[in-house]
Amino acid sequence: MAHGVIGYVPGGFDMFHIGHLNVLRAARERCDRLVAGVVTDEALTAMKGRAPVIPHVERMEIVLSLRFVDEVVTDVSQDKRIAWRSHPFDVLFKGTDWQGTPKGYRLEVEMAEVGAAVQYLPYTDTTSSTMLRQFLTATSA
Repeated sequence: MAHGVIGYVPGGFDMFHIGHLNVLRAARERCDRLVAGVVTDEALTAMKGRAPVIPHVERMEIVLSLRFVDEVVTDVSQDKRIAWRSHPFDVLFKGTDWQGTPKGYRLEVEMAEVGAAVQYLPYTDTTSSTMLRQFLTATSA
């Protein structure tokens, strides 16, 4: 390929933490150019049933500040074919928490439709946005 391998990591990247850093760094080691898709506030609310803590524009700026992320784009849908149509990529990276699940299978099928692969990267079990949210809720009660 003339452009090398373009990788794509979609995510909310809310309350940016070591798990986000790990997946982005591991993805960059497996491609020549890394694009991070930061999901909008509206799409995150629709997907998760709650609004993100950090606003979209700030989450984009945080991710863009990482030296191994080449580009940050807005991700508007759970359907990653839409992201692919806006910014074509060769491989989409997700955490192993998606592997072997219905949503992971659906993602693999959708990416195959557009000619992109799905590659799973180790999920960081020690920290997640959900854990941080639960901790903050428990300590503020």
